[in-house]
Amino acid sequence: MITVATYWWTDPNPSKFNAKYQYTADDVRLLQRQVSRYLSVPHEFVALTDRPEVFADDAGIRAVPLDLTTHIPATEFVKLMTFHPDGRKLIGEKVLQIDLDTVIVGGLDSIVSRTADLVVWRNPSRVPWDNPTRPGRPYYNGSVILHRCGTLPQMWTLFDASRPPAGVRDTQVWMSNMFGPNLPYWDGNDGIYRLAREDTPGSGVWGTLPENARIVTFPGSEGKSWEPRIAEANPWIAEYRR
Repeated sequence: MITVATYWWTDPNPSKFNAKYQYTADDVRLLQRQVSRYLSVPHEFVALTDRPEVFADDAGIRAVPLDLTTHIPATEFVKLMTFHPDGRKLIGEKVLQIDLDTVIVGGLDSIVSRTADLVVWRNPSRVPWDNPTRPGRPYYNGSVILHRCGTLPQMWTLFDASRPPAGVRDTQVWMSNMFGPNLPYWDGNDGIYRLAREDTPGSGVWGTLPENARIVTFPGSEGKSWEPRIAEANPWIAEYRR
């Protein structure tokens, strides 16, 4: 059984994660429908949330109350719960974590078939990846993660929300610092893409959807899939975001 998990929480503190884009329970439901359409292996969909009661009547969504131990206002470190020492009991044994700003465009079976304890998405905005022209970008992007829960609890236990490490601005930097550049990974060859960054040519999708595409994420400030200018420039969105 695969668990597909996403995070939805409320934070009134302005940040890059909530200042412009206010996600709702319907965004969780939209992602659940997309996953159901494109994942044929037995699975369940989990929403990790501080408002589990919202999904009480959603038969296709199991709501898991958030453990806020790693939460820092105006950040997204709450997502470290994926690495909770009791994650197998709380979330599931094998978990595909996907951010809400994602559009599923192809079959996910090959994505979840990997057997390593942790598979990550190599950060496509590191161009070229081994020696980026814009240094400082982390090795990985945290929008898509496959994890066998309980196997790497240090991601959770070594993070002190009262004294966050200097220079660690989000979970993907923390993960990059913890594990270095050699984790098992996906990249564009596996069909995982992002909306292209204007400041990093070749970093993602713009206009035409690659034939092998399975997942397209919309992280950062480049725009989200529901924005008119993004939807107009990427007409494939209308077909898949439903």
